[in-house]
Amino acid sequence: MNIYEELGVKRVINASFALTRLGGSTLTKEVQQAMEEANKTYVYLWDLMKRGGQLLADGCGAEAGWITSGAFNGLVLSAAACIAGKDPEKIRRLPDTTGMKNEIIIQRANRILIYDRAMQVPGGKFVFVGDERWGCTPKLMEAAINENTAAINHVIIENDKPRIVSIEETVKVAHKHDVPVILDCSGMTYPLEGLTKFVEMGVDLACYGGKYVGGPNSTGFIVGKKALIDTVAIHSFIGHEAGPNEQGGYYRGIGRGYKLDRQEIVALLVSFKRWLKMDHKKERIEPAWKRARYINNQIRKLPGLKGAEINFTPEEGEGIGYHTIGIALNFKEKTEDEVREMVLSLREDDPEIWLRSRGTGTSFVINCLTLLPGQEKILVDRFTKLFS
Repeated sequence: MNIYEELGVKRVINASFALTRLGGSTLTKEVQQAMEEANKTYVYLWDLMKRGGQLLADGCGAEAGWITSGAFNGLVLSAAACIAGKDPEKIRRLPDTTGMKNEIIIQRANRILIYDRAMQVPGGKFVFVGDERWGCTPKLMEAAINENTAAINHVIIENDKPRIVSIEETVKVAHKHDVPVILDCSGMTYPLEGLTKFVEMGVDLACYGGKYVGGPNSTGFIVGKKALIDTVAIHSFIGHEAGPNEQGGYYRGIGRGYKLDRQEIVALLVSFKRWLKMDHKKERIEPAWKRARYINNQIRKLPGLKGAEINFTPEEGEGIGYHTIGIALNFKEKTEDEVREMVLSLREDDPEIWLRSRGTGTSFVINCLTLLPGQEKILVDRFTKLFS
């Protein structure tokens, strides 16, 4: 009996994405061993966080870095740092930001709605500029800056919308008025230049998710300007517990609840180091394409999939998309509800099979990058059972 059976929940074969609701990532044996080693002794977490942040910064070509409990927490701490700074009285008042610089400028056409709310947690007040459809201009963005502006937010969206103010232009406008830029680039970890190019552009605080470098789902990190990262550290859970001068409780930051364990921190750092030196083509991309071609050959002629457009993704049959390699199926002759039923039917057995589906439209993706060795055969068996 596996642990999930013992607990009374079904296992999942992840043919979807590095989804938080599925646990984010699969830790390698090397990372698991590091966690076991970390578990054998205690460590002063301020020292571990500080050293770990510098290792992350070195890998990203940044001045400084800090470890967080996910990219969402990175946005919370970044906003808090830009609003309250290092002033202990202001820090204690958050999320009451009355009288502080608390406005965060966001382009209406450059949002991921469920994530930017992180910056409201410490009391950020959003100032929206531009139009959802027609985008924004540097002139409109600059006109929104005033004495209450704490930061400008930008988010990297999988498929960038046209007419938005670019990162480079945003940095130019922001720094003209001495305003920092907070960037949500959570998954921009491959190609590896995604870890370095944003700080090179001048972004002040760049927030990443640890799962996107093979680390625990619960981790993340921020890299950027040292003065702001030092402030982020004070607002974090360990800043509350210790801080730079071992003053537990002095900085009563709003980040106290975003706690990390030593094993998680070590796992992130080992994963990050491995991510930088890994042969991604050999270890991740080629095996994923091998699984994709096997699945494609086995399911393409199943009667239940007749009429579906079946293509590789990326369509070229090589390379990698946004953390995705696999097969896209589009059922133009079926309704959204019918396709949704297909997707849900694959979750009925144990293990469940989760596909990359957004719940709307008539298509889904089999993402082979998140499959573990051998799971492609289980997936084919399930497809054969349901669609023959």
